[in-house]
Amino acid sequence: MVTKSDCILVFNAMIRGTPISFKEKLFPIVSEYLTEIKYENFDKIINLIVQNPQLIQRFMPDAVKYYCRKYVICSVIFNNQTLLYYE
Repeated sequence: MVTKSDCILVFNAMIRGTPISFKEKLFPIVSEYLTEIKYENFDKIINLIVQNPQLIQRFMPDAVKYYCRKYVICSVIFNNQTLLYYE
């Protein structure tokens, strides 16, 4: 299960350009997101992402918005750019 802390850690790493583990961090976030929103052909999409990890970038913006709403994650925004996510 993806936690609020997991999301904040990953979202801030994305902003900073810090490497993030695909298997341990990114994949669980996107997989759980697609499951929770009941994405059509979920199993096929997951298989495609596993085979082509760069496809995860297609789903990350929507997953970020989803988890920010779900867990009430706040952000600091300056000049239309997110600088930090926090509780």
